[in-house]
Amino acid sequence: MIRNLLIVSWRNFRKHTGHSLLNLAGLIMGLTCCFFIAIYINDENSYDRWVPEHERVFRISASIKTQDNDRINFALTPGTLFQAFKAFPEVASCVRIFDYGSSAVISTGDQKKIAEKAVYYTDSTLLTVLSYPLAAGDPHTAMNSADGIMLTEEKAQKYFGKQSNSADYLNRLLDINGTKYRVTGVLKNIPFNTYFRPDFVVSTVGILNKDWFKDIAGNWHGTAVHTFVKLGSGVSGETFGSKIRFLAYQYVGDEIKANGQEYTYVTQPLADIHLHSNFRYELSKNTDIMYVRTLSFIAIFILIIAGINFVNLTTAKAAGRAKEVSVRKVIGARRGQLMLQFLTEALIMSGLAFLGTVVLIAAFLPLFNNLADKHFAVAQLLAPRTVMSGIGISLAIGLLSGIYPAVVLSDFHVSRIVQRHHLRKQGTSLRNVLVVTQFSISILLIIATIVVYNQLRFMQQHDLGFDQSQVLVLPVNGKDAAGSVPALLERFKTTAGVMSVTASSSVPGGEFGNNLIPLKGDHSKQTDTRLLSADDQFLRTYNIQLLAGRQYSMKLDTGRWISDVMINEAALPFFGWKTPEEAIGKEFDWGWGRVCGVYRNFNFTSLQRGVTPLAIFYKPGWINYISVKMNTRNASGILTQLEKTWQQTVPSMSFNYFFLDDEFNQQYRAEQRLGKLFILFSIFAIAIACLGLFGLASFTTEQRTKEIGIRKVLGASVTGITWLLSGDFLKLVLWSFAIAFPVSWWAMSRWLQDFAYRVSLSAWIFIVAGAGAIVIALLTVSVQAIKAALANPVNSLRSE
Repeated sequence: MIRNLLIVSWRNFRKHTGHSLLNLAGLIMGLTCCFFIAIYINDENSYDRWVPEHERVFRISASIKTQDNDRINFALTPGTLFQAFKAFPEVASCVRIFDYGSSAVISTGDQKKIAEKAVYYTDSTLLTVLSYPLAAGDPHTAMNSADGIMLTEEKAQKYFGKQSNSADYLNRLLDINGTKYRVTGVLKNIPFNTYFRPDFVVSTVGILNKDWFKDIAGNWHGTAVHTFVKLGSGVSGETFGSKIRFLAYQYVGDEIKANGQEYTYVTQPLADIHLHSNFRYELSKNTDIMYVRTLSFIAIFILIIAGINFVNLTTAKAAGRAKEVSVRKVIGARRGQLMLQFLTEALIMSGLAFLGTVVLIAAFLPLFNNLADKHFAVAQLLAPRTVMSGIGISLAIGLLSGIYPAVVLSDFHVSRIVQRHHLRKQGTSLRNVLVVTQFSISILLIIATIVVYNQLRFMQQHDLGFDQSQVLVLPVNGKDAAGSVPALLERFKTTAGVMSVTASSSVPGGEFGNNLIPLKGDHSKQTDTRLLSADDQFLRTYNIQLLAGRQYSMKLDTGRWISDVMINEAALPFFGWKTPEEAIGKEFDWGWGRVCGVYRNFNFTSLQRGVTPLAIFYKPGWINYISVKMNTRNASGILTQLEKTWQQTVPSMSFNYFFLDDEFNQQYRAEQRLGKLFILFSIFAIAIACLGLFGLASFTTEQRTKEIGIRKVLGASVTGITWLLSGDFLKLVLWSFAIAFPVSWWAMSRWLQDFAYRVSLSAWIFIVAGAGAIVIALLTVSVQAIKAALANPVNSLRSE
């Protein structure tokens, strides 16, 4: 029986080779897109789920409501929580994590110093909270030494060479900014789907008595450390969260109320951070759950379109298989046997589609990794569990798509063999509904693609209020480079092609510190303010307009904490000043200095957020970057000269740089990634819909061959026949407009709400999408229509 089912299925495939290949191509494209989306979504949802007992681990975040009722969410918390949590029986363990500093320069003493970024201080309890596996060392004691440091296998090989046994790295010495550390643990390379991915972890045991660390550990008003807790078995995160929500008020409640603020703490499951957190000072760049859901919808849409193609093309062949079904029934075939035959054909098609999908995935995986910023390997995707899941999905699609055609085809009656018009009428209504569904989805995707593309282009071309072009940025890492900043600035200024040079604690697009700044004599006027230390060439280098006052003078009393300070326009309303001139000469409390100048607002962070108050002052010890405004007509020559100067001035440090515009746009990496994936999968979805429409038009034309021949004999023109065959499909596309337009308007309006600066949903977007859908549909259908209209009517009528 099985042999007979396979033989009949193969014969039917050969009889309709062209249409079967169209059907197969649509399924392969649909499965390939959905598989890529599925592995992407699975990876995004898998963040930190590999960490042992991750369900008991929570990140504590701070939420501060300022005096003007603006709420700011911080991934950082006060260092005081570490000690406070010791009084809570619910907390099994707690750890603080914070940056070693932007100037983490590492060497083994016999090589050039290298600037590293992922270097952190943590408490000795790190591995009891985040149980990362060790390749060497004792997880219970690795962080107990004052000079202890852990590093990953990758970094151990980089600094000490590849060893056959990871234990050989233990007790090796590393120099970080002149301090010697002893390797007490080697972390296995941490998976990419991890929120906190350190390369080096330095124990806090050696800094517990440092004055600066005591300030961090004892300040309830600062947000300086990342705090993670592991709760006891059976303890609810929500219950614990409600218990600590207003914990700060037990210690500094009067001070918080006096400042007119509100402090609250929030517990967030470790596995939720990557998709549900976009706070200030995150440990890594997170993704928005909205993007994952958007791609999920696209995957569902693609599956629907591919399934519709299968149903449409199969039911369209119904009249052609009516005789086959009737003959089988005459010789005794039962309906169940006929259904099994058609379901077998559907399953064979889905099986072939799965094999084709495997080939395409292997071929395009590197391209997908590049677009999605992932690190999937073919071997990883060919794991038994993944393969079985893929086979299951393919078979499910085959069954779901094939069950309706099987029911319809097996229900043919012998008495209706000659009633082809009845068979056509039976499937036409359903096919029309399915075509409208297909093109409604396609139009929705076209509109969404245009909006996403426009928003990304808008963010890249928007006037940021400063000039980021032709700016080369050199990180200043380590004591050697920091001490050489004045000399580097002087020598860079004299380099041919260099227009301006400045030194600062951060650059636009980077991280800025923050603090509460009150007006002296009137603390009712205050605001949370971002902070930037920069020399007096910063405004000139970045072409930022000074609206009132003057720049501060670096030569006037720079030994004080802060002398003069410049603020942006955004800060004025918080202090009751209506004009920039009104702010000049006013003094802030807590040593924040006197306003000497007010400059024009500029977007120092992503356009997803509005411009907030920013104070610029000068403190030499805070310098982390040198920015060089240069003439890029001779960029390579200027770079060569700058590197030569650097090596002469700071021979112990490697020369590193980046261009500001490239780095600034990295803030939109998630949006850019979504845009690329959106465009790619939308093109595939539209292509799949067109394949189905092409096949359906082909069948429709084939069924009306004799009608077309008669019309041509009676004098019908090629244009008239083409319009006759295309008009019905065009009506369906117009119905699709009515459905897709309001849905797409609502969906894209919701998406754009996440951007402080955004494009508007202009009518031309919908007009272009509609016109594009019409053109695509007409081109797809007209190929078959024109071919039929040009055919010789003698050949069409020969059988009569």
